[in-house]
Amino acid sequence: MTMTKRKKSVLIWSLAIIGYYCWFQTFYNAVRFGTMFPYNDINDLLAGVIKNFIPNLVLSLSNLFIVFRFTISLSLHKKIIVDLLLSVVFTFGIGVVYLTVEFYLGQISHIEFSKMDWVGIFLNDITIFMCMELVYYFTKLLRSLKETEEARNLALQYQYDALKAQVNPHFLFNSLNLLCSIVSVDSGKAEYFIHELARMYRYIMAQQNREIVKLKKELEFLGSYVSVLKMRYNNKFQVIIEGTAEDDMYVVPFTMQLLIENVTKHNIISSALPMEVTIRISKTDIIVSNPIRQRFADSIGKVGLRYLTQLYAIKGNRFYIVNDGAVFSAHVPVITESKL
Repeated sequence: MTMTKRKKSVLIWSLAIIGYYCWFQTFYNAVRFGTMFPYNDINDLLAGVIKNFIPNLVLSLSNLFIVFRFTISLSLHKKIIVDLLLSVVFTFGIGVVYLTVEFYLGQISHIEFSKMDWVGIFLNDITIFMCMELVYYFTKLLRSLKETEEARNLALQYQYDALKAQVNPHFLFNSLNLLCSIVSVDSGKAEYFIHELARMYRYIMAQQNREIVKLKKELEFLGSYVSVLKMRYNNKFQVIIEGTAEDDMYVVPFTMQLLIENVTKHNIISSALPMEVTIRISKTDIIVSNPIRQRFADSIGKVGLRYLTQLYAIKGNRFYIVNDGAVFSAHVPVITESKL
């Protein structure tokens, strides 16, 4: 939290505590004394404010600490129960301290717990506690909605950037350059290359506005993409698919392509070190794994992985990676029709 936000937060809470004190004290006076202002003069009013506001301030700050700082790691039900118990204990302790201070200041001759208006004290505490909990969960909800929206925007922005990356001049230039090198040598191979390249771009254009796509279609696109890569790496790049893609299995568009692209960006692929990527398909997930032969690369691959993590999270699924130093595996959740 920045200094400006911190100051703003302190100001808002200070005004809220003062406002609440004025309201509760007025309400309490009306119920107990039959009038909202049971004071003889201004001095009596100031004495009453000092006497009652300080315990109320301590009570508010203790509840603020309990709700917003002390038990935030607990689940909803446990948090409310623990918060309430701690609040009651703190309130009783504040009452004891209040009596003790009055005794040492000579305001009372001896400490009598029965003289305290415990009903009013705990009513005040419960009211403050409930207000704090409502504010906590409301702000948590707003923060969650904001984070979800930011994640969605980031995912959509990266999806747009990923689409552009597939048709950018650099990619097209490399493809045409490769085509030029094989067209005069093997016309059949050149024709096949053009066919696969066309299939890639056709798929890219078709999926621009889709949030999910059938896994079968994604793997067909991947086949064209891998065919281009095989020519680029002189057949030293292979992708092995284990398992079958069913009709009710879906993924986010370009998931497989981004993961294969991540392999080519971060690993050495050569005649001495050919690359073999394995894609294992099950009912629940797809595991894309490859041996690690790390080379220097920019951060685009990491951005792509963050994009997939957040986009699948938005859809209520968990995408994650496992890197044991020897093998890199990406676990892609299968989106079924029942989850759509």
